[in-house]
Amino acid sequence: MIMEKQPDTDVLVIGSGIAGLSAAIYAAKNGTRVTLSASVNLFSGSTFFPGTWGFGLVGPENEKDEKDLIETIERLGQGVTSKHLVETFVRNLNESVDLLEKMGITLEKPSEEAKGQKEYIPCFDHKHRRWRGLTKKNLLETLPKILKDLGIRLLPDFEVIELLKEGERVTGAVGIREGKTMERIQAKAVILATGGLGGLYSYKLTTDDVNGSGVGLALRAGASAINMEFMQIMLGFVKPGFKTVHNEKTFFASQFHTKEGRNLLEERLPEGLTQEEVLRARSLHGPFSSETVSRYLDLSVHEEITKNNLPGVPMTYDLEKLKEPAEFVKTYFRWLKEEKHVSMEEEILIAPFMHASNGGLFISEEAKTPVPGLFAAGECTGGMHGADRIGGLSTANGIVFGKIAGEKAALYCSTIEETETKESDLLFRLQTTEEPAEKLKEMRKIMYQHAFLKLEEESIRYARNSWEEIHFEEMNIGQEKETMGIKEPEIKHIRDSYRLLNGKAAASALLTVQLMRKESRGSFYRSDYPVKDEAHFRMPLMVRLTEKKNEKMEERLFEVMVEKPGREEEIKW
Repeated sequence: MIMEKQPDTDVLVIGSGIAGLSAAIYAAKNGTRVTLSASVNLFSGSTFFPGTWGFGLVGPENEKDEKDLIETIERLGQGVTSKHLVETFVRNLNESVDLLEKMGITLEKPSEEAKGQKEYIPCFDHKHRRWRGLTKKNLLETLPKILKDLGIRLLPDFEVIELLKEGERVTGAVGIREGKTMERIQAKAVILATGGLGGLYSYKLTTDDVNGSGVGLALRAGASAINMEFMQIMLGFVKPGFKTVHNEKTFFASQFHTKEGRNLLEERLPEGLTQEEVLRARSLHGPFSSETVSRYLDLSVHEEITKNNLPGVPMTYDLEKLKEPAEFVKTYFRWLKEEKHVSMEEEILIAPFMHASNGGLFISEEAKTPVPGLFAAGECTGGMHGADRIGGLSTANGIVFGKIAGEKAALYCSTIEETETKESDLLFRLQTTEEPAEKLKEMRKIMYQHAFLKLEEESIRYARNSWEEIHFEEMNIGQEKETMGIKEPEIKHIRDSYRLLNGKAAASALLTVQLMRKESRGSFYRSDYPVKDEAHFRMPLMVRLTEKKNEKMEERLFEVMVEKPGREEEIKW
């Protein structure tokens, strides 16, 4: 099989959510040839996920609030954030968001009479800040013209399966184009903006293209990851309106039931704790957190589902409590009716869904990974968020570090001479396995059942052992198949094998740190270690893969190495 060749580029951006779009725009503004690729259609990823109305973006109101925001992010991070990344983020936040408006992208703002309402305080935060709303509609009205005017080359339906390297430096990628051909593209710099780890789980509040492959790709290329065990898990609709976010501002009026119709919470709460206290605490944040009594709701829902093998638990709204809703709540229910065709009068099945990753690839303040030529931005990265994070900061993170990645990648390109790679240097070891699509479906189910909300050592080890049982066979690709003497695999089979291979790399790293963190902290909950261990775990866990060779099979194996950097030495390139 011979790979077809895409035109060379200076900067290849992989992923077209808000981080990838920002990276492409600012790389182009800095004078480089930019190719923006997406594994499906352009304008994809969590930014354009149809299960929510849009995203709130908060920023500091003034210099004093800037300091408070930094302190709040680090306090919620509980010892596992990178101070340098947090400071870089906050100090660039308002400017990066304002530049969207200068490009012509309309941002929503609260009305004067509503701006002081508590609904505009984001998850886990303690005060009002500068608030802006970003909707899919506003982005889609403006972005196509911006990309066209900047001369950005668009490459939709190009699913990257492997990064190309010359020595230690990343020089491009190999992808499957329109599910039909294997193609390579040479680049001076690559920016990964592929989203988080949602695709490792069967229930996820993301689009299907967010499959964790970007993190796996980078780990296999030599990058490191940080804080992978900290994930945002949210309650969402199973039926009707599958994969719709249950907005936290409506918890005060939500009633959860067992399959027999009894009150779900009343029979599961510790003595002295009321349902109203749990729901009041739960209304302060969308994602699960082990930090407050709100955890009893999510754990009860999870227990009811797994114990009885249910798709979800029944939930109804108390209509009496919704007679005069706040502006934010009213907007949500209007959107729910118009876009998802779900009425507040209906019974809804609810379940925990994987929503977003707080951790991922470790980057410097310049959005660099340890691999020369490889940059990253957005949800596939880690270090800026910690054990819990303020709502809206994932999208803001994509905007800020997408801009930085684009600018720094363009600067990096100016230091790289134009070279023509020889065909002989383009060989890479193609890896496939039997029935990859079926295996991936089964692994997502195992991850959801055994390595998700309520973690314990036995279940995590079961998931890790399941991944280790999956093996791949190798062959070189790039030469004439007659010379190689092998049968050409089907493109779909190759694509599915690489989804599984990159998923295995990401999952192996994730499961390893889940095992190592023997405590509960923020969004991470171990039922066998339900409290914090301040003496040993107030620090991040960094992971990298070390390659080995299986002598019995034509296969590369990877060991996961874990580092515990001390807090006296701030993590920084």
